Amino acid sequence: MLYCISRNGKSDPYCVLKVDNEIISRTATVYKNLEPLWAEEYTLHMPYDFTDLSVSVYDEDRVSGDDIIGTVSITKDIIKKLSDPRGLENWFPLQKADKDWEIQGEILLEYGIKPSDSSPQNYIFYITIEEGRDLAPKDKDGYSDPYVTVQCLDETRTTARQKKTRFPEWHERFEFALPGVYEYHEVVLTVYDKDRLRSDDFMGQLVERILVNLNCYPCKNWLFILYCCIHHHLYFDRGKIRLKIFLLEEIVLPLPAYQPIIDVLTDAAKPHKKFGSIFWGVLNEVRQLDLNETAGALVRLYLSQDTAISFLDCITKLDIDDTDDPHTLFRGNTLGTKAMDQFMKIVGMPYLYETLYSTIDRIFNERKTVELDPHRVNSVRRRHSLHKESENDILQNSQDLLQHYMADVMEAIFNSVEQCPLKMRLVFRNLTHRVKEKWPETEHQDCPYQAVVGFLFLRFFAPAILAPKLFGLQDHHPNVKISRTLTLLAKLTQLIGNLTSFQVKEEWFQPLIPILKTYVVKIKDFINKLVEVAAPDEEGSVILRHGVLYKCRYHPKRLLRPFVFKKRHFWLTRKCLHYSKTAAVDGNSKFLDVQTICAVEKIDYGALGKSNVGQIIVKSKDGEQDILYFQAKDVNEVTNWISSLRKTCQYNKCRVSSYHPGVYKHDKWTCCHKQQTTAPGCNQTYHGVIIGDWQDPLDTAREAQIITSQFYHGLYKLQ
Repeated sequence: MLYCISRNGKSDPYCVLKVDNEIISRTATVYKNLEPLWAEEYTLHMPYDFTDLSVSVYDEDRVSGDDIIGTVSITKDIIKKLSDPRGLENWFPLQKADKDWEIQGEILLEYGIKPSDSSPQNYIFYITIEEGRDLAPKDKDGYSDPYVTVQCLDETRTTARQKKTRFPEWHERFEFALPGVYEYHEVVLTVYDKDRLRSDDFMGQLVERILVNLNCYPCKNWLFILYCCIHHHLYFDRGKIRLKIFLLEEIVLPLPAYQPIIDVLTDAAKPHKKFGSIFWGVLNEVRQLDLNETAGALVRLYLSQDTAISFLDCITKLDIDDTDDPHTLFRGNTLGTKAMDQFMKIVGMPYLYETLYSTIDRIFNERKTVELDPHRVNSVRRRHSLHKESENDILQNSQDLLQHYMADVMEAIFNSVEQCPLKMRLVFRNLTHRVKEKWPETEHQDCPYQAVVGFLFLRFFAPAILAPKLFGLQDHHPNVKISRTLTLLAKLTQLIGNLTSFQVKEEWFQPLIPILKTYVVKIKDFINKLVEVAAPDEEGSVILRHGVLYKCRYHPKRLLRPFVFKKRHFWLTRKCLHYSKTAAVDGNSKFLDVQTICAVEKIDYGALGKSNVGQIIVKSKDGEQDILYFQAKDVNEVTNWISSLRKTCQYNKCRVSSYHPGVYKHDKWTCCHKQQTTAPGCNQTYHGVIIGDWQDPLDTAREAQIITSQFYHGLYKLQ
C-alpha cells in the first residue's frame, strides 16, 4: 500500500531504477492505484565497483510535474549478504526522498608533506583540491555550484565556488603545520552546492586517514564521494515495495580462453557430420542445463560466426529424427525449439514490428470492449454502467471487431514476404526440406506447413500479440479491457496456426471457425512464397536494433550551426548504423561505420534542456572527432540504444578514454567551461553495457562464458 499524494485519494505510480544515482530505467505507470503490480524484470550490467541500487517511486502528474512518493536504496554489500542463490526477495519500506541523499562523482586530490620554509626541522602537510567530475546535479538546470571544505588538524579551509558545472576545476592548495610525523591524521572533505536563497545542499563527503611520515611520497588519486548521514528525518510510513534482486558476479575471460569450446561448437554445427548429431543428442539429455539460457547463448554465438542457419538445421533435424508422429513435431520444450524461439526473437524483431505494430497500437488507442463469452458479458456491463447495449449487441459487436482485427493482422502477414529477414526464410526453407525428407508420403503433405506455422504463428506472432510490451511493440502493459482483446486475438491466431485442427473447448468461438478456415489456404500460399529463396553467398546482416530517434549532426568547428533534432528511422547492424527519413533501408539512407565509433555516452540535461539525449562520438576521415546526438522518447529507449551501440563497437581500436557530457555552446563546453573545441574530455567514458536483453548485439566471449558455465553444471553427463 503506497502513500497517497494526489487529492483524489489515488496515485499513478511508476518506479525509476538508479545505479549510483544515475537513472537507468523506469517501469510503466499504473494509473489510479495504491497497490500497483508492475511485474517487470530488468537485466542490468552493473559496474564492478558500483555502490548501491535504488528504486524511487513517483506519482505521475502531467500538469504540475511528477511527485516522489519514496525511495529504497540497497547497497552492494546488503545484496551480497542477504541474497541466496535464488535471489533476494522482500518488502522494503519506502523512505522519504531527500535531495541531500543524491551523491555521485569523484574528486581528484594530491597530498604529501614537505619541510617548512621557516624551519626545515618542521614539516607541512599539504593537500590540493584539483578538480571534480560527474558530481550530482542539484539545481533545476541540471548543474550545481560546487565548493569543498577541508577539515584537517582542527582547521577548516574552503575552496572557491564554481558556477553551473558538474565538472569543476579548483586547483587550490591548502597547507597545515604538522605537530609531528609518524602519526595518522584524518582529512575530511565535504562537497556542497552553493545556494543564495536557502541553505547549501550537501553533495557528499570524503574521509581519508593518512599515515604521515618522512617516507610519505606525494599521492594523486581520484576518490569517490560517499554519502555521510548528516541529516535525520522522522519516520513516516510511505508504503512498501516488493523487490526481487539477484546479483550474479561473473568473470569473462579473453576470447582465446574459450577458443577450445568454440572450436567444438563450430565443428558440431557443420552439416553432414556425425559428431554434431551425437553432441546435440547428449545436450538434450542433460537436465542440469537451463535450456533458455543455453539456447540463447548458442544462437548468439553462431550468429556472430554467420553459421546460425547451419546450427539450426542440425539441431532441428535431431528433433525431426526423434519424432515418430508428425502431429507432435516441435510440440515439446527441447534445445531445438528453444533455439528457434531465441533465433526468431533476435533476428525477427523488425519483422514483428512491420506486421503487428499497426493493429496492436490501434487496439491500445481504441480501447474498445471485446468479449465473446456470454458468462462474462454481465460483468462487462457492470464495469461500464453507461453501457446501454444488450448482451447480444455486445457479443455481435465483439465478434465483428475481432474479425476486423484478425483480418488486418493476417493481411499484414500475407503481404510481408519481402519484409521477412533473409535468415529466417533460409531457416524455414531448410526446415520444410527436412520434414519432407522424413515424411514424403502424400498423407503428410501438410507437415512442412505445420512445422513452419508452429514456430512462426504459435511461438512468435501469438506470444507477441498476447504480451506486446515484452516484444517491444508497446511501452506499457495493457489494462484489463485491452488485455482481454489481445487474449482473444492471440487465441484466434493460435487456432489459425493449427491449420487442420479447429477443436476448441469454448463453444462461443464456433461462429468464427468458418472465417478462420478461409485463412488456411492463404497461409499455405504464404509459406510457399516465404521458403522460395535461394541461399546467397552472404547471409546478410542481422538488424540488432531498430527504432525512431531524433538526431542532430554537430561539429564544434561549425560554431554558428544550431542544434536541430530531426526525426529519423534507425537500424543497427554489426557493421553499420543506418538512419533514414523513411521506414526502409534504401539508397537514400545514411550510415555510420561501426568501426569508427569512439564512444557512446549520455548528455547532461542542462546541456540542451532536453531529456534522454545520447551522443555517438565518431572518428572522422580527417582523424578528428565528430558527434551525432540522438534523443529517445524515454530513458529505457536511450539506455537500450547506448547498450547496443557499446556492445557492437566494444573491440574498436579508436575508442577514447574521456568525453564531454555537455555540448560546445557560446564559445565553451557547457560541462567544464573549457573554451577550446578540441579540449580533452572532462569525464571518463564507460564502454560497458548498461542494460541487456535478447535484442542486444553479439559478444562472443560473453556467450562462450555462458555456454561454458552451463556445460559445467552438466559436466558428469557430458563426460
